[in-house]
Amino acid sequence: MSIKGIMTDYFERLLDYWNENYNTFPKAPWDEEMHPLLYVGEPDEEEYVFWKPVEKKAVENFSMIEAEIKMPLHHSIKEYFNSYLFLSLEGLYHSKYICLEPVEPGKDVRSYFKHLAHYDESQGKEFRYIQIGFISPDEMAINIDNKTGKVYTEDYETNELTLLEHSLEELIRKIKLKKS
Repeated sequence: MSIKGIMTDYFERLLDYWNENYNTFPKAPWDEEMHPLLYVGEPDEEEYVFWKPVEKKAVENFSMIEAEIKMPLHHSIKEYFNSYLFLSLEGLYHSKYICLEPVEPGKDVRSYFKHLAHYDESQGKEFRYIQIGFISPDEMAINIDNKTGKVYTEDYETNELTLLEHSLEELIRKIKLKKS
């Protein structure tokens, strides 16, 4: 199954869970700077707002991004950023909390990749691993090997990589919704 198909399954489970348990959509902190495309209704008194994922219509031109960062991006990374607009893709992975990078309306994906490349270069590292999220309580980055598509955790202190899954599809498929 494709990344988009796996993400569709995840978001259907998320929306079903919130509908069955709360008769609402998921909630996220309201950001007045963000385009309101994903918002459902107005923010509450605690500055949270209901939201829903939307299939992405205007896709990113990755050829420009790849030229700027001087490397082709793995197809799973491009599909992840071109499938849906969403505020949250998170849950439990083997009892650990996992949170993947949101794809928000108006997000400057080009700047995101340029920042990652610049950070690795400033650390004297080869820009090969694309950070796509984090896992707790270990506080480790979740990185995709841009050459193979395999997913690793990276210890921030030692820079040691540990294989998490063989693909982004496998990782997203295994995320269980976090019961609030």
